[in-house]
Amino acid sequence: MKKERKRPQGEFRDKERTKLKLLHAVGEIIRTEGYQGLGVNKIAHQAGVNKKLIYRYFDGVDNLIEKYVREKDYWVSFVDNAQIAETSRDDFGQVGLPELLKEQFDFFLSAEELQNIVLWEISENSNLMREVAEVREHLGSELFKITDPLFSGSEVDLRSIVALQVAGIYYLVLHAKHNGSTFCEIDINTEEGKSRLKKAIEQINGWAFEEAKRKKKK
Repeated sequence: MKKERKRPQGEFRDKERTKLKLLHAVGEIIRTEGYQGLGVNKIAHQAGVNKKLIYRYFDGVDNLIEKYVREKDYWVSFVDNAQIAETSRDDFGQVGLPELLKEQFDFFLSAEELQNIVLWEISENSNLMREVAEVREHLGSELFKITDPLFSGSEVDLRSIVALQVAGIYYLVLHAKHNGSTFCEIDINTEEGKSRLKKAIEQINGWAFEEAKRKKKK
């Protein structure tokens, strides 16, 4: 039987370093030029590697971009479903949900690459962006499984409430970063503005959960 050739440790490390360079290059191009700047030659040049390595390590530029987008997206990469379930089940997510939304706001506000990815998502008909959206939907479904027992029959539509908050966070950040002006006289580029928005997230969700509890008691 032919023995499988052992890969030298140095070769493995070189491969991983090259993959990280390519992923970093995708992010840098998205940050500085937007998704329109993505292309196999430009990515390879930005990473300082031969473009053949994109095909060797990722089977093509589309898979490379997909891996970057999936790793960067807050809901896809940074939300641990098991942790959500563990910390939120006892109170139907009343504490965990607003914390997730506030963390999403902070993350999106500081991530220029992700801001351009969302602009890509809403401006182009992209299979990749659709797949990422479907993964987000799956994550949302897992969270709503926790909240459903409290909100069922309460006439409080938590899904719509969360949808408006998530979409509002996206829009407010994009507006602040690309337009630079205030919105409803709030400047989220300031600490005061950020604090006001986070307090509103807590209030909105607090009202929703308390109203659901009140309706369930009737």
